[in-house]
Amino acid sequence: MHLLQDKLVSSRSRLVFVSSGSLSSFTDIKSLDDVVKAQCGAGFFSIYPATKFIQLLSAHWWRRELTGQCEVLAVSPGFIPTTGLSKHVDLVVPEHVMKDAKRAQSILAAFTRNDFPEDVEQIFLTSWGEWWPKENFQLSLDRELQNKWSVSKEVIEREELVD
Repeated sequence: MHLLQDKLVSSRSRLVFVSSGSLSSFTDIKSLDDVVKAQCGAGFFSIYPATKFIQLLSAHWWRRELTGQCEVLAVSPGFIPTTGLSKHVDLVVPEHVMKDAKRAQSILAAFTRNDFPEDVEQIFLTSWGEWWPKENFQLSLDRELQNKWSVSKEVIEREELVD
């Protein structure tokens, strides 16, 4: 994203982060560093929501970074059974979840909708086309966490000794 930032800004692009409502099941901030480490032993039902939570932290960071220059939102495509994400997991999908499998139409809608909420932190569009209340992703509104998991280009270059 950093390498594309100038182009995104000059074209006043809309950035759409594909997320998941499962991020709301992640609640243990203290375990976040450990859950996403390789070979940590955490299972799918811990890792997936944690990574989607981190992704939403990044979406919030980019929204702040690009305020007034680009639109940034996160959208859930709903359950898409053909991704294979859960092929190694004993997963029984309830019927009420399957009814929401809409071939990711919400992602397409995210590129054309203009009914953004007044609250700039309310950036999550559900698979059924509603703006999710912030209470459902409250933990991701922590700016310190956003800054920790989404690092500026300058910090990356300084830490990696890039000229």
